[in-house]
Amino acid sequence: MNFPALNDDRKYLLLLTGAALILAIAGLGNVPLRDFDEGYYATTAQDTYLRGDWRFPTYLGQPFLSKPPLIAWLVMGSYHLLGISEFSSRLPLALGSALAVPLLYLLGKEIFSVPKAALWSSSILLTLLPTARLGRLTMLDGVINTCLLWSLFCLLRGRKNPHRLGGIGIGLGLIALAKGLLVLALGLLLGILILWLGEGRIFRRWQFWLGLLVGFAPVLWWYQLQFAQYGETFWQIHFEFHSFERVTQELEGNTGPPWYYLLEIAKYTAPWLFFLIPAMVITVKQWRQDWAKVAITFGFGFLLIISAMGTKLPWYVLPCYPFFALMGGYYLADLESRPRYPRLIGYLLALTAVVGLVGGLYAGFIEQKPVIIIMGLVLFIAVGWSAKQYLQSSPKFAKTLVMGLYVTLLFLFSSPLWNWEVNEAFAVKPVGQLVKQSTPVNTLIYTSFAYSRPSLDFYGDRQVIAVDDDQLRTKAKEGNYLLLDQDAQGRLALANLQKRGQAGEFTLFFSPGQ
Repeated sequence: MNFPALNDDRKYLLLLTGAALILAIAGLGNVPLRDFDEGYYATTAQDTYLRGDWRFPTYLGQPFLSKPPLIAWLVMGSYHLLGISEFSSRLPLALGSALAVPLLYLLGKEIFSVPKAALWSSSILLTLLPTARLGRLTMLDGVINTCLLWSLFCLLRGRKNPHRLGGIGIGLGLIALAKGLLVLALGLLLGILILWLGEGRIFRRWQFWLGLLVGFAPVLWWYQLQFAQYGETFWQIHFEFHSFERVTQELEGNTGPPWYYLLEIAKYTAPWLFFLIPAMVITVKQWRQDWAKVAITFGFGFLLIISAMGTKLPWYVLPCYPFFALMGGYYLADLESRPRYPRLIGYLLALTAVVGLVGGLYAGFIEQKPVIIIMGLVLFIAVGWSAKQYLQSSPKFAKTLVMGLYVTLLFLFSSPLWNWEVNEAFAVKPVGQLVKQSTPVNTLIYTSFAYSRPSLDFYGDRQVIAVDDDQLRTKAKEGNYLLLDQDAQGRLALANLQKRGQAGEFTLFFSPGQ
């Protein structure tokens, strides 16, 4: 049988999709869930799945009112097919996030006059550490990127084919079902973009309104269920505390200066950062072009919105990255038409190669982890060779850089090092297993640790609450399970404790009370 030949667009689309999916699932289950989002959402999905009522998500028996249910539903579906594990907890979000890469390529094909700009844009997004790493976690923000890019693609394609306009509402509805009021900010930016593109007639298309109706029908249905079940409590927790207050004030100490996200971008986007700065300048100069209007509206516009918010978290900036990648992709394509490239970027690439080698050798030997040495060597060879090609004004430098960064990320994700936040506290899995095996179901456990860990709740399938010394003494008198580290045991000197087991530095006790 003779199969039809694939054109370049389909080849690139398949290549980008396959590369993104491989990167998404490589080593996905080789490290425990981290605090706080992963443990929080996975515990909710696990509890709701075991309880069996998907309409009303719960966190260890308590109503889960902070977010809409999309993430819980996706993870529950994964649990149904694959069982409960780290891999199945992350898989649906990782796959959903990975689809942003081919979608950005399709979006780029709609707005760029230079075909290679779309390819380079999606290649940058593929190999950006923040999007590649955080998109693999049991979190919402990577999927938000995919839904947003889908809505934008339908908008741009809908200028020629109005039936595609219905997809705008589907994408926005999924965003609302994932992260609630975030859809208002993204919807506002989308409306601004439509007017800036001179496409106000879209608002008169029935396909656009039908898509909104279909996309938001599940959202309105679910919110009606929650109000009927929980009433004013749902409004106070879901809207006031977890939505409005995050905008107007800092929550749980998560704050920073207005330039907080600029620092996040600077810390984690090298070496693409070196191209991003001149790319932003060109984008502003090209503001009359459609691609620049898209990049400015969502790259700069969303950055301004989150920078003005009181609560600041590193992953809030993720929706900006696809549009920074659009800027970078245009800049890379533009470089190919120049006889000589700006020299500074080449020197910065060479410096990155040296730093990667020295850092990889040092950290690898200190930590006794060969994979870090391998990553350092890969970075040195690939980025160093790319720097040499760049300084020779060879357009091949971009392909070398993309391939080197991709291989480095594969090594990183195939090792337990990629989710490095799990090392900020004690090893959670053995302690969770101790709690689960040694306490009755639906038991509250009180711990001397400095803060409560949702990942411990997931592995223990019990809520472990951090309290101070005075509260621990009170709980001991009332008769409770106590999870104490060695210092707390000596400091509190509680009598009549019955030891139920030990894991690492923690011992689980039962106090019969007085």
